[in-house]
Amino acid sequence: VREQAVWALGNIAGDSPVCRNLVLEAGAMQPLLQQLSNDNSRLSMLRNATWALSNFCRGKPQPDFYLVRPSLLILARLIISQDDDVLTD
Repeated sequence: VREQAVWALGNIAGDSPVCRNLVLEAGAMQPLLQQLSNDNSRLSMLRNATWALSNFCRGKPQPDFYLVRPSLLILARLIISQDDDVLTD
């Protein structure tokens, strides 16, 4: 169920900057980062959560930096991932 929730939030955030901002303003970043911080998560969860995070952070106009700043430590860890799908997102 968590993986489906992550996918749903990423899908909503990826729809438009307005939807992305609504997801961020609703506080979805912290629970998503918790999923990415869990070293016991399945690879599919890691991939879905990384994709969702990319949707939280992209778009024009850019999201408010204050809302995406908490993701920087996780992003720093993700960019050294050995998984090509994680790196692509």
